[in-house]
Amino acid sequence: MRVSLTAFFVVSLASTLASAQTSPSVTLDRFHLAISKSDRAAAASILAADVQIFESGFVERSRDEYLSHHFESDAKFAGAVGRKVIRHSERTAGNMALVLEETETEGNYEGQPVKLIGTETAVFRLEGANWQIVHIHWSSRRPKP
Repeated sequence: MRVSLTAFFVVSLASTLASAQTSPSVTLDRFHLAISKSDRAAAASILAADVQIFESGFVERSRDEYLSHHFESDAKFAGAVGRKVIRHSERTAGNMALVLEETETEGNYEGQPVKLIGTETAVFRLEGANWQIVHIHWSSRRPKP
């Protein structure tokens, strides 16, 4: 009986992950593209209603809060600069996933040169066939001289 229960859970997990339309990493790429294109609807479809976004010591505690407060400034910034992923990893366990990225951001924003090193942690939950972001933690700094 123990073997059949284990097999059931393994097959169940595999079919759950196989039903996902895309990976958490691709979903995160789509989220960043939505921000850079100022596509509020696309960004909203990727964020869970209860998402929590941490950045620079501030917290936005829902999709609606982020979209009504910080999304516009993020979109303006992301549309003006380039973002390059320099390190990336993904881990999945059941219906949860974690994507970790280190990035370089360069360009000009509001007439000023920008060069930043960033880190991002994104936590996902599989909802039906779609991965949704339930938590993001963003951090950035200037490069060392």
